[in-house]
Amino acid sequence: MPSTYFFFRPILAADRSWAAADWQPGTFSPAPDADFAACYSDSDAASLAGLLALVRPAQASGREEQLQTNEFAARHVVFIAPSSVLQDTNAVERYKALRARGCPVGIELDDVSILRRIPIDAFSHVRFDAAFVRQEFSTADLSYFRDAGFFKIAANVDSYEMFGWLAGRGVEWSASHFLTGHNPNLGKEPDLTRLKLLKLLNLVRNDGDTREIEAVFREEPKLSYHLLRLVNSVAVGARTKISSFSQAIAILGRRQLQRWLQLLVYANNLADGHAPNPLMQLAAARGRQMELICGAIDPKPGVPDLADNAFITGLFSLLDVLINLPMSEIVKELPVHEAVIEALSSPNTGGALGRLVSAVAAGEAGQFAMAERALAELGITPELHSRAQVAALHWASRINIENSD
Repeated sequence: MPSTYFFFRPILAADRSWAAADWQPGTFSPAPDADFAACYSDSDAASLAGLLALVRPAQASGREEQLQTNEFAARHVVFIAPSSVLQDTNAVERYKALRARGCPVGIELDDVSILRRIPIDAFSHVRFDAAFVRQEFSTADLSYFRDAGFFKIAANVDSYEMFGWLAGRGVEWSASHFLTGHNPNLGKEPDLTRLKLLKLLNLVRNDGDTREIEAVFREEPKLSYHLLRLVNSVAVGARTKISSFSQAIAILGRRQLQRWLQLLVYANNLADGHAPNPLMQLAAARGRQMELICGAIDPKPGVPDLADNAFITGLFSLLDVLINLPMSEIVKELPVHEAVIEALSSPNTGGALGRLVSAVAAGEAGQFAMAERALAELGITPELHSRAQVAALHWASRINIENSD
């Protein structure tokens, strides 16, 4: 595999469920096609593509894609060509042939004037900057999108409000980084129920009496409901249906139960019905990615149970967004190792775990150069980084307690 860092980031459908993953090279723009093919093979991205379509940049010529498309699962990888492809008749013909072979082919839309010049027999998808379309497109332009039958992908979606605007105009897929910012729908008050759950987690972590823990669940039936849905989700893999808290302890054990309680912090309230919970999945993916790569940090951090604490750091790094409190207040309630507290309180200076979570967050934000620098300084190779991202997204994409049986 080449020494190119690649970044995989969730893309949301209009109902906020994970629908695809944006697959971008770091400072190589664009990366050689051979690098994409090697990454796809060596990171086991095919397994992820079976769950989430991969959206990747393509060459303006269309030549390499035509030669090596068999490396990718048909209909599971969406090629996005630059707008300059329209200046090359031969390249357009190559993309037309690719589409005829069943490959989704898209084009970057960065100029209103090219909208009606995009040949619909060559390109099935269009990708555009969210703010560009909102500011520059007329009602007639938006109607043309719909009438032409293009599948629409929005990049750089910077707020919940922007996501709602796009969804209301038929945009099928949108970038998800806005999830890490404040959700205005949550109001300004902190979420006290989630703070109580952190205290419950403290009981479990410190081997509190099972009856004492069960008493908390009896007081908070909402938590019981979510916990049982979570531990019965496909991600747990338990063969026996778990129907009570005591059974969950018996089947999963305290250590595994603690992990699912950590995830439960992100569960939607019952008032949200069956809405997908992408923030929980994003936090879970952060934690799993950090768990998988922390062992390669050089020099190795002097943190006990490094993998567990790396997972917790990634998972809890979005609690300030979720609970609507400063992280400095939240860490007072967290039953975690001091290295995790340090990493969450001061990510950029908080030891190896802080630097690692900063690198992961930078990659999510599209700050690829910053992420690459930090990963290289920590000793994380591009190969390990890609494998960990793919495995983490695959795992997290299967966690959705709102839709579990």
